[in-house]
Amino acid sequence: MMVPGVAADDPKFGLILALTINGLAVSRYPDMVRVSNLAEDYGFQSIWLCDHFLTTSPEDYVQDAGITSAGGVPQSATGAPPASMALLEGWTALAALARDTTRIRLGTSVLCNSYRHPSVLAKMAATLDVISEGRLDLGLGAGWFKREFEAYGIPFPPAGERVSALGEALEVIKVIWTESNPVYAGRFYTLDGAICDPPPVQKPHPPLWVGGEGDRVQRIAAHSAQGINIRWWSPEKVMDRRQYLADACAEVGRDPATLRLSVTTLLAPTESAEQEARVRQEFASIPETGLIVGSPQKCIERINAYREAGIDSFLFTIPDVASSDYLHTAGQEILSAFNA
Repeated sequence: MMVPGVAADDPKFGLILALTINGLAVSRYPDMVRVSNLAEDYGFQSIWLCDHFLTTSPEDYVQDAGITSAGGVPQSATGAPPASMALLEGWTALAALARDTTRIRLGTSVLCNSYRHPSVLAKMAATLDVISEGRLDLGLGAGWFKREFEAYGIPFPPAGERVSALGEALEVIKVIWTESNPVYAGRFYTLDGAICDPPPVQKPHPPLWVGGEGDRVQRIAAHSAQGINIRWWSPEKVMDRRQYLADACAEVGRDPATLRLSVTTLLAPTESAEQEARVRQEFASIPETGLIVGSPQKCIERINAYREAGIDSFLFTIPDVASSDYLHTAGQEILSAFNA
């Protein structure tokens, strides 16, 4: 049996411009434009924005996202969590970047399904695909940031309901994108002639990605999406998961080789042992398995281990990407090794 996620000859590299963790979000739009165009010049194929309204301290991220870490969690000098930093709304910023970039693909990693009705999102996404001339990758997830839901007055259903609604939402979006008279009746959503004109540029539709590590979420992706993005997993864990995903594809009559796999990791290439230690301490909330830190050669070896495990796309989050040297080092010494 073929297994999902067999790595392509040329890996795809994406750059995440904003995560909810302090230190991993570009706060100013001019910096977003500058970093996006640098990324394009260095050979990144895509840029990605998250769908959050609040940033959080590392220790709060561990609690809210359900992430566990072997390392300690850094505290401020006073013991209090750092204050939230500025964070642009992702969809609006991505629409602006569609006009301020030229070739690089534009992705959402990932939109929270609860924040927008999927029929409206389908229309928004089709419009962005038209404006960007076919450069959209749409990532969607069930949502997890309870504090954010509560802060903005958005209902936070139980996890099972959020996951079920995500499954329906993917179907709703595809129906609107591909059918001339979209009709749908489900538990959470209904459509009756939700025509999408103009339709997306990409055919049959823009790529759909699902973000999540749970069994049900990944089965939904096998049924309804082009790929799965997973956070912070090791190459070994990815390899162990491939048979499960192959079985999930078989259940819906899908060729497992068509299900793409991407991984989100932190990337900080440096020859300085002291700088490497600082990064590991600052982002100790992220599991050690999700850090690609160290010399460029060490980073390349880790990337190749992921490729052997079946990852074909990488979504890198780079610390202080608008001001640090990590992006330049990654482009000049890591991406160049794969794009030569």
